[in-house]
Amino acid sequence: MGLVLLRPWWLLALPPIALAAIWARRRRLAGAWAGVIDPALMPALRRLGLLADGRRDPQAALPFAAAAVLALALSGPALPRQGAVEYRALDPLVLAMDLSPSVVADERVLADAQAAAATLLPLANGRPAGMMVYAADAYLASAPTTDAGSLSGLIAVLSRDTMPVAGSRPDIALSMARDLFGANGGPGLGGADLVLISDGGGTGPRAVEEAARLAGDGARVWALVLPRAAEGAPPPAPDALARLARAGGGDALPAAEAPALMARIATARTARLAREDSTRHSFRDLGPFLLPLALLAVFPLFRRRR
Repeated sequence: MGLVLLRPWWLLALPPIALAAIWARRRRLAGAWAGVIDPALMPALRRLGLLADGRRDPQAALPFAAAAVLALALSGPALPRQGAVEYRALDPLVLAMDLSPSVVADERVLADAQAAAATLLPLANGRPAGMMVYAADAYLASAPTTDAGSLSGLIAVLSRDTMPVAGSRPDIALSMARDLFGANGGPGLGGADLVLISDGGGTGPRAVEEAARLAGDGARVWALVLPRAAEGAPPPAPDALARLARAGGGDALPAAEAPALMARIATARTARLAREDSTRHSFRDLGPFLLPLALLAVFPLFRRRR
């Protein structure tokens, strides 16, 4: 986890500062003489050294440089403190495996789903990981645990006979996750990441609504999209999982890009941690260390001229 900005909205001050600097530079093209001297004479007077070009005065840019440094300092560039990420590793990572007929009827499609899930587990970085399976109904296969080996064993034995009833209801899986992890006594949804591994079948308005509810409770919903469905299965709606993930505050990527998805999950967790009230305990704000640079920029302005 690298550099983050604790107050990024201060960067909005940089464009106005740049515009002000450009305006001031143009105003200093000839100073006050521009209003009383014929414009055609200006180049000749500069060549003769009788009129200075205000744009070449380096001190003219110093106030704007100091303002830009102040804006950067106020944006709060920060580095994570040692142990901050490990402390927040308690946030669960939940895999929701689609075992509907469009996935399990073809061994190749099921193998793609199992490979994607198995790729995610070693990248959890100590976070407790759980697993759900769903078809026409949803079941908790494993509560969040730091023992990735136990989940790997569960993933390996998934088959077309795992689910008792055929169907494809990701909305039920998302609703169940909300009930399980958001209920009193549960680990809580704040900071949780749910990853659907699916071909997108059954993803409709209800599932998108459930994903939005999870996002409203502080969780994020992501998706790994399988490259194909079983032969003969109805094709899912285009970009169905992408719409669901966006509603859940996450993103959707092809199943083959599981490591890239985990990188995005890590970035989202860092951004969320930076917005919390305990930020000062988790990050070291480097903004104060930039303030001396702003002072160095304005010091020459106080120099006495002869």
